[in-house]
Amino acid sequence: MRCCKYVIALLLSCCIFQAQANEIRIAAAANLRYVLPELVERFQDLTGDQVSVTYAASGTLTTQILHGAPFELFLSANSDYIQRLVKAALTEGKVINYAQAQLALFSSHQSKLVLDDSLDCLKVALEHGNLKKVAIANPRHAPYGQAAEKVLRNAGIWKQIQPHLLIAENASQVAQFSLSTAADAGFVPYAHVIQPQLSSLGRFIKLDAVLQQQAVLLRGASQQARHFLTFIQTIDVIDIFTKHGFIVSAEVKK
Repeated sequence: MRCCKYVIALLLSCCIFQAQANEIRIAAAANLRYVLPELVERFQDLTGDQVSVTYAASGTLTTQILHGAPFELFLSANSDYIQRLVKAALTEGKVINYAQAQLALFSSHQSKLVLDDSLDCLKVALEHGNLKKVAIANPRHAPYGQAAEKVLRNAGIWKQIQPHLLIAENASQVAQFSLSTAADAGFVPYAHVIQPQLSSLGRFIKLDAVLQQQAVLLRGASQQARHFLTFIQTIDVIDIFTKHGFIVSAEVKK
């Protein structure tokens, strides 16, 4: 009897392992947290394939992949990180430009900042000594932090604003920090800030900055992962990307 129970348990564990192994394992930049679930749902309805997604800053995910994390597809918010994996011979096939993301400056209703796309609001607050904190993703590994640094440099206030920066781990965490009473504003993915749960809590302005979204298959990727990569390049998903604040790449397939 004990032997029979052991065999049944072993078979069940094997089935569970097989089901998990059949999942498409995707490493996705944090700015895809809202759009990707809808894409995954449509893909699963069409194919029956299951998808597992891990969200984090693109740099963080790159480090995990370099250290052997078993992902099959990488969706990055910065091409530099994908190139690191290409150079490490950890990718397969072409690097795909599938969409462009956008950057926004967000402030909660508690903030007194009057937002503008030239960032004069931050300049004036700095000059008068009444700027509290401004949240950005860590520029060392987060593409949205790098984009925020670039616009602050272009505005000529990168050095002056250093003592006021509130550094977040990734783009999603910036949104949380921006709602704190300690922060006057935050550089948030446009895809996040247009979501009702965030837009209802403050105001935002879209900035003149875009981030090229790229995808690449990782070494050993399954056929199902290849199908998902093809799927996000089809005309059928343009409406989903657009609804969530992305600009669809001209390379989209019909």
